[in-house]
Amino acid sequence: MNPDQTYYDKETKIWHGPTIEPRYSLDDSIGSVVLEALRKYPDHVSQICHPTGNQFSNRQMAEMSCRVAVHFGRLKLQQTEVVGICAANSDYVAPIFFGAMFSGLCLSTTDPSTNVKGLKHIYSVTKPRVMFCDGDIYEKVQQALKECGLAETVIYTVRNHIEGVPNVMEFLDEKNAVEDFRVPPLKHGGRQDAFYLCTSGSTNLPKAVRLSHYAILNRTTSNEQFKGQKMLIFSSLYWFLGIVSLIQCAVNSSIRCVSENPFTPSDFYDIVKQHRISIVAASPSHIPLCLACPETLAASDLSSIRIMIVTGKSLPYTLVEKFKKYAENCLFPIFYGMTELCGGVTHGLVDPSNTVGYLGPNTEIKILNDRAEHLGPNEIGEIYIRTKFASSGYYCNPEANRKTFLEDGWVRSGDMGYFNDEEQLFIVDRRQDIMKYNNFHFSPTAIEQVICEISDVAEVCVVGIPDFIYDRLPAAAVIRRRGANITEAEICEYVANRMQHFENLHGGVYFFESLPLTASGKVIRKEVTEMCSKLRKMSNL
Repeated sequence: MNPDQTYYDKETKIWHGPTIEPRYSLDDSIGSVVLEALRKYPDHVSQICHPTGNQFSNRQMAEMSCRVAVHFGRLKLQQTEVVGICAANSDYVAPIFFGAMFSGLCLSTTDPSTNVKGLKHIYSVTKPRVMFCDGDIYEKVQQALKECGLAETVIYTVRNHIEGVPNVMEFLDEKNAVEDFRVPPLKHGGRQDAFYLCTSGSTNLPKAVRLSHYAILNRTTSNEQFKGQKMLIFSSLYWFLGIVSLIQCAVNSSIRCVSENPFTPSDFYDIVKQHRISIVAASPSHIPLCLACPETLAASDLSSIRIMIVTGKSLPYTLVEKFKKYAENCLFPIFYGMTELCGGVTHGLVDPSNTVGYLGPNTEIKILNDRAEHLGPNEIGEIYIRTKFASSGYYCNPEANRKTFLEDGWVRSGDMGYFNDEEQLFIVDRRQDIMKYNNFHFSPTAIEQVICEISDVAEVCVVGIPDFIYDRLPAAAVIRRRGANITEAEICEYVANRMQHFENLHGGVYFFESLPLTASGKVIRKEVTEMCSKLRKMSNL
């Protein structure tokens, strides 16, 4: 057994993580745990918002959150009813969030960048009674709610208020103040849904994942060493990381630093320098965006960063290695997980092997082939996971539940991977992303990892261009590092010298200024395929 206690049972061909007792019980709620933590250190700074510079102490955060909860009560909202949030991080998003948790309500969160079609799809499923959004997207949210038959849902603006439209200040009014607010017990106990969180939507319309108080709390790391640490996060509450980090900062008395604006490298550098940020929660696209302009990156002071957490997809070690030259004190933890699993189920540090680490506590994994036969070490198959703290399933989607949430608690990941002899897990690719060239299987991710080794490449997405003869032609969409002049021929030659003939870039290399991303920062491979296919057709005219 290795030091991380991953154990492989040769008889069942199942890998097991260590078993530990849950920290929180079914009698606990997110609201009760957070309010107790906020009241424990009332003078501690809870949140700093960029660019306003506004700060809230734990006492202020608790008071505002209690007022929000009281106003929810005055609106006659009952436990388990749904509140929608589609807003960037700003001063009053956290009190809305905590106020909903104090009230036993269920949050359905979306990202402000989501279009009307996406909002309509999610909210036609979750049906929020009350909606919060930024004023600049009010009309979009209003249209989406009308189109899914929710014209009666009251919309409140969180910032950039509009005359005549209700806003969050109604919830924060002093008339809602109570001296000794207490969080009521959950109507259905710890298994009660706290969130309907969207899947990434990188392949199709997102699904609403049910996440309970019990599961979220027991995914929250409670550690004294995080007390007083400043954590920077750009992601909205659409992200699992956005939600968990908000709860975790409250529980650990960390200082949560947020930005009202979308990520830009210049804002990132300024916030890190001004506030001496020690922990960063980042999207997969943030590091390539920084690396695209190495001169500005080199002039920035990132010496305070100790931990950089990147979720959404695995970052190739070569990209991390490039970034670490400018953040020498920083560690890059690696996690593998899914929203459906309520977060990460492996842990480790990014290393040259590109492993996603060892199994975390209370987790089992089996690897199956297409005949549902169990595979052993170093055999590639589809990954199935079982954990104590998984999602309850997709909300109002029985067909998707049957495909993903299987008997005896197993969750089908859709990822292809394997364990090595040291019980480390490796992800090969998404099952649906594995493609064929001339009857040979190729993995876009494996080709991307090789191309990322090239210093002049800031970001890459490999796709398969449809072809009548060869099925799919491997092709690369590349963002060059600023000032770089690397050519298609040079990239093709580099890949040809490193990979098998069927993994060569038979479909070509195409250069772009940016790539289409989901709100969670994942490249939308389908759209990139269309972009490359179009350019290939034009070049063949």
